[in-house]
Amino acid sequence: MSRCNASGTSRLSWLLLLAVVGGGASGCRTLCEQVRWCPYCPPDCQLAADATVAEVISHLNANTSRLKAWRSTSASIRARTDGGLPVSLSANIAVARPRQFRLRASLLGSNEVDLGSNPERFWFWVRRSKQRHVISVGHADLPRVRDQLSLPFEPEWLIEALGVVPLNPDEWSVVSSRPGQHRLTLVAERRSPRGTRVRRQLVVDTCLGVVVEQSLFDDSSQLIARARLNGHRTDQDTGIVVPRRFELEWPEAGMSLMISLSDIEVNPTVVTESTWQVPHALGAGTFDLATRQLLR
Repeated sequence: MSRCNASGTSRLSWLLLLAVVGGGASGCRTLCEQVRWCPYCPPDCQLAADATVAEVISHLNANTSRLKAWRSTSASIRARTDGGLPVSLSANIAVARPRQFRLRASLLGSNEVDLGSNPERFWFWVRRSKQRHVISVGHADLPRVRDQLSLPFEPEWLIEALGVVPLNPDEWSVVSSRPGQHRLTLVAERRSPRGTRVRRQLVVDTCLGVVVEQSLFDDSSQLIARARLNGHRTDQDTGIVVPRRFELEWPEAGMSLMISLSDIEVNPTVVTESTWQVPHALGAGTFDLATRQLLR
């Protein structure tokens, strides 16, 4: 028999008795749906186990199309590089379509990580890396300097992984379906800014109706980057679902970031323009990888 998680109060005991007498497991489910604290009651799934690609994409886009931007000023990050000890950081994060992104992390008031993108260029800087400059590249210049990058930072993929870019339904096809586990894996082939073909892969939880993993592979099926997403919650003001935990990894660079958001502002009314500007006061200055010159 299914049973509910009950406290010792007489009122709840009486409700539980009514549930059992009134229908056993089905009565318990009715009670659980009313009081909403029963861990044994299965959730109502957002998508059917046999949902088509079109239905999945439509459901995801119904949420994403309303999410133009989000930011958090109370994020925590656990950063790690191969061979190094993990470092816990506090961070500010902002993301907006189509190409705006900024992650600034610090430790005891000292800048540690700065990753960002605006419509013209992107940049990255990690204080504990061997590269002392902020490395910046124009989006248009990426194909010819890609091999010089110490971090395989794909800004468009990262912004997509953070949930503000709707999916093109014509791009995607199913490669794996596990209805019993409520998992559907979709892939899309595209040409990257570096000029090579890449494969983007999504893993969708069809019961929750959310993306739980995004991966990017090169043309030889080597993993470029992966994002695992969980802790999805519905924003009370907008009804938009946003994950609260991101696990990002770049295997080639031996780097990973685990990001937890304790608070998040969905579709903020104002984001200062400086948020999307390339920093010039970090490390040894900002170095344009295409022109081989310091930016000022």
